[in-house]
Amino acid sequence: MKTSILKKAIEEDPLSIIHALFEAYFWPTSLTTKEVYARFEDDSPEGALWISFSPDGDGWIQVIGKPDPNELSCTFRFRMPLVGGGQSPRVRVALLILAEAIRMDNEKNPQHRGG
Repeated sequence: MKTSILKKAIEEDPLSIIHALFEAYFWPTSLTTKEVYARFEDDSPEGALWISFSPDGDGWIQVIGKPDPNELSCTFRFRMPLVGGGQSPRVRVALLILAEAIRMDNEKNPQHRGG
């Protein structure tokens, strides 16, 4: 599919495109297993998000950070590009897609952990 056609489809109905991706099983040829893909968050030089995949295809996520004594929060921020000073616009989009995946999995297969 041409990039321009895909971009137009995303602009018109992003949720359909995201859901189509969720239903497809694929592996991007640009990624390798046992490699760590990391990105610093926008507000702290100490915070980073690490993603890796084991040889069996399992996804691993690690959030690494050192608490900032000047901040009350221990969360990481990936800001809006252009208006918010975001340095990682693609990571922010991926987080949107991750949030939708979590929402859909919770809707279809809720988890109830006792405690």
